[in-house]
Amino acid sequence: MLRIVLSALVLCFGASQVWAADRQPKEHVVQIVSDYDNLRMYFKPKLIIVQPGDTVTWVNQAAEDHNIFSYPDGFPKGDKPLHSPYLKKKNEKWTHTFQKKGTYEYHCIPHLPMGMHGTVIVGRHSTANEFHEPSVTEMKAYQARLREFYDDEEFKYTPRNKRKAGKATTHKKHAHK
Repeated sequence: MLRIVLSALVLCFGASQVWAADRQPKEHVVQIVSDYDNLRMYFKPKLIIVQPGDTVTWVNQAAEDHNIFSYPDGFPKGDKPLHSPYLKKKNEKWTHTFQKKGTYEYHCIPHLPMGMHGTVIVGRHSTANEFHEPSVTEMKAYQARLREFYDDEEFKYTPRNKRKAGKATTHKKHAHK
């Protein structure tokens, strides 16, 4: 019986290896939505699951300034954060090809207090110890980017472990330049 189970596992594993080798990278689209009627800004879909080698293109659906920006502790160790330019025109796009497995948490800097954030999972979700641990210099640079839109009193950064615990980012108002 054990021999039959092991043979079945070997066949399944071998088949999955052949499938993985033959798999062509896919292209995925995330819409950047400015819903003025309901006073919402969001990414659609908010969560996307892709495989290594796949490409994700974010498409701005309105003439509103948006960007795709990683939390400083929201991407896998050994990879680079997502940092798009500001997309200002309707249908303007930014594309990124994901190579490393793991979780990428991102947001739009000007609309973060409105809850504009999203997640890309590449292959599998990252475990807690697989996320990038930002240096003091990286945190200062991130905070400087936030200060382009917010005063220190208006926005406080929430670390990943507290974001995941369901604690909301604190802010007093949305200061859009």
